[in-house]
Amino acid sequence: MPHIRYRRLPEGKLPVDVLDRILNSLSRNGKNLVVPPSIGVDVGVTKSKGKYLVTSSDPITGTVKRIGWYAVNVSANDVATSGIMPDSLSVVSLFPSGFSSKQIKSIIVEIDETAHSLGITMTGGHTEITPGLHRPIVVVTCFGSGDKFVTASMAREGDAILMTKTAGIEGTSILSRLKIVRSSLEPSIIRRGENLIEQLSIVREANLAFTTEKVHAMHDTTEGGILGCLVEMSLSSKLGFELEEEKVFVDASTTMICDLISLDPLKLIGSGSLIISCSPRDESSIIQTVKSAGIQCTRIGTFMARNKGRILIGANGKLLRIKDVSIQDELWPALNKYSELS
Repeated sequence: MPHIRYRRLPEGKLPVDVLDRILNSLSRNGKNLVVPPSIGVDVGVTKSKGKYLVTSSDPITGTVKRIGWYAVNVSANDVATSGIMPDSLSVVSLFPSGFSSKQIKSIIVEIDETAHSLGITMTGGHTEITPGLHRPIVVVTCFGSGDKFVTASMAREGDAILMTKTAGIEGTSILSRLKIVRSSLEPSIIRRGENLIEQLSIVREANLAFTTEKVHAMHDTTEGGILGCLVEMSLSSKLGFELEEEKVFVDASTTMICDLISLDPLKLIGSGSLIISCSPRDESSIIQTVKSAGIQCTRIGTFMARNKGRILIGANGKLLRIKDVSIQDELWPALNKYSELS
């Protein structure tokens, strides 16, 4: 028999080529399936009784502090990028041996309170003590239904790329708790970084943008950050993109933390920032609508035609082959290197 070589996979999302092979093995033939599992699209869409049902599942694996807050917001964000607002959720909570009932209750209550703050009802799920875990894992699935939707795969050639808030929101809030960060930076910068967690939800700006009826596609910046988000949208929309990096807003706390431990803020997990694709003639209207709610919104680039199976990335016009465009998030290597969280 020929020798089979197995590839060691990095932590975080699966590389694009690996995920693509897995997805291509699926049937995707359900009669009510509207949007099947695909690269760069974080929601599934089915049709039931004349309505589109949008669902999305996400785990929280990189933090324990405020894990319920993260879990609800990250999953709700994905559903909201469809333009359909999440209205219910189910949660699977796995806890390591030694976790007390008091600790478990506090996390479940945090999930419920966070959901309530977003107008989402917790319908049930599963909770257990799981052998072999070193920290809790919480997986939330959010649901929403409506008459129309968009996905990250609907960007069009020539579309303006808009970004809300700042890069690396989620990653900054986690990394601000590293002991190396807390011992090296001013307390005011650390507090600023920690407080970015309050901006984790994109539900409001996604709703505002979608109600203009001028949005072509939306995606939230989770693993891989701004750059990873744009790569996913390009892959799913079969486009390239040009990113004007100097226009990407990066909070001072993110810049200082990334400089301290040599990270790229554009590749840092960024839940809390929404990417919007729209016609250039509509960008001002969408920007003003989002800004009217006190939420920063800026144009940072353009979607363009793909060049012979390649994606155009960056203001310098660098071309990368499709198989080379997987973006590894900066969070996991940082947590592995500087493992002590306060």
